[in-house]
Amino acid sequence: MRSLRIETPSFQNWSCHGCADCCRGHHLVAVSAEEKRRIETQGWTQADGVDPAAMIVADGDGVRLGHQSNGACVFLDPAGRCRIHARFGEEAKPLACRLFPFAIHPAGQKLVVSLRFSCPSAVASRGKPLSEQVEEIRQMAELIVPDGFREFSPPPVLRTAGLEWPDFLRFVAWLDRTMAGADVPVALKLLRALHWLKAMAQAQFDQITGPEADEILRALTRSAEEKLPAVPKTSRPPSGLGRFFFRTLVLQYARRDTLSDLKAGGRSRWKMLRALLRFAMASGRVPALRPGLKEVEFAAVERPFGSLPSEAEALLTRFFRVKIQGVHFCGRAYYDVPLVEGFHSLALLFPVILWLARWLAACDQRATLSPDDVARAVAIADHHHGYSALLGTPGFRWRVRLLAQRDDIAKLCCTLGVRSQHSIFAPTGRKRE
Repeated sequence: MRSLRIETPSFQNWSCHGCADCCRGHHLVAVSAEEKRRIETQGWTQADGVDPAAMIVADGDGVRLGHQSNGACVFLDPAGRCRIHARFGEEAKPLACRLFPFAIHPAGQKLVVSLRFSCPSAVASRGKPLSEQVEEIRQMAELIVPDGFREFSPPPVLRTAGLEWPDFLRFVAWLDRTMAGADVPVALKLLRALHWLKAMAQAQFDQITGPEADEILRALTRSAEEKLPAVPKTSRPPSGLGRFFFRTLVLQYARRDTLSDLKAGGRSRWKMLRALLRFAMASGRVPALRPGLKEVEFAAVERPFGSLPSEAEALLTRFFRVKIQGVHFCGRAYYDVPLVEGFHSLALLFPVILWLARWLAACDQRATLSPDDVARAVAIADHHHGYSALLGTPGFRWRVRLLAQRDDIAKLCCTLGVRSQHSIFAPTGRKRE
């Protein structure tokens, strides 16, 4: 693996700044048998603030780190530092802790690198350029990437597999080019990508190979740019079914899933059931689901919020490009779904993030979005994306496919990304369908 090429997003930085969000918000940190043995021989006692009997607990067929009563990791001290790291150094921590927020994925003869934007430093692109961390990333990759990974086949583009990695990665590269457009709103870039992917699917160009594939994909992307020079000023709102599915999707991404939430048992399930009923009715007050997302009127979130700040546009562009370049939206990295289906799920994050950002702004009684609103919404949404088991179920995947078939994903991106005259949540009559 020493000679293997590792590709990182050249525009993304990251370093750990000790916020400890990962130690408080991620409830399952699996440990191997060797890591369990190492931690148990480190000599932790009650005097260190660690209960030896609760520091490692059973979890299904394996074991994981224990938690404090507030849901934080058992090894997080009152100052927000990892006790293992402070006493024994970073290499003594479980691999899952050392790896976060990196996501390293095999892509033929190379490894591509993405990040989890549930880390505030990843959202802010704070720290050392990823391009300068290749050796550190390589060392982690040697611990997690299977020896035979070069034999892994790429996922299908549509439904039928068969492409080799170089040809599959052409589609990834053209998606990245679409999302990289300078001075183009993110909503428009997503609309163009959805447009040419749909044209590609209709023409059944998912098996194209070689240099001719680039010519076809170039023609498709140019056609999308010509047909969509700007975000349409008038378009039909999402269908009633599309709005309903979107409401359930917002709820799924807004919920908390820390250990303290899961331990709440029936109380937590009853809270989510009441929230589901409110989101289904789309009227009255949005229920409080986590710190920062308070109870507000649905109307306060549905009112016009104006255009996105340029800093928020830049953040969202960087977010989508990191996910695309790292192939962090399909295949083994995302529930084994095909490229097109995975991009549909990724594009759906755009309206979800904007609705969450509006919710955050409404909690402060503001009718404009700040870059911080969008940054916090990205962190909330990406905590779940690709990691919540529910998002990979057949039922959820069916909903994504249905939204794509009805063009509701594009309509949601258009409505929430630029305009506010259509209500996403409020019920509408049949005439608008």
